[in-house]
Amino acid sequence: MAKDLFAEEPKDLLSSTSSEEEEAKTKPKADAEAAAKAEAAAKAEEEAKAKAEEEEKARAEAKAKETEELRALRYKRAQEKAKHEAEKKAREAEAFAGRPKTPAAEQFDLVDKLTANINRIHKRI
Repeated sequence: MAKDLFAEEPKDLLSSTSSEEEEAKTKPKADAEAAAKAEAAAKAEEEAKAKAEEEEKARAEAKAKETEELRALRYKRAQEKAKHEAEKKAREAEAFAGRPKTPAAEQFDLVDKLTANINRIHKRI
């Protein structure tokens, strides 16, 4: 009969009797690595949360600062506008204060005013 050349080798090339011993040695290492990976992932997640909270806080502070600056700028502009309007009224009052108003020499009644206006508009050239 034919001799089996592979009889001494294990059927599964990746497993052998010594693999159980190696597995027993590597299992604690694998558990420790898995625990370290889980701890690192938890730490990274915690850092990401802290960073996100910090960024959100910074955004909120920036928005509050911008709002306050806009409010201050609007207040300043309102003050300048009020000051400018007061100066304008003072100039107008000063301009009219120099000339006293007098009635016209010839007073026209309403009909005369209307006829003069119509004649002015429809004047023939």
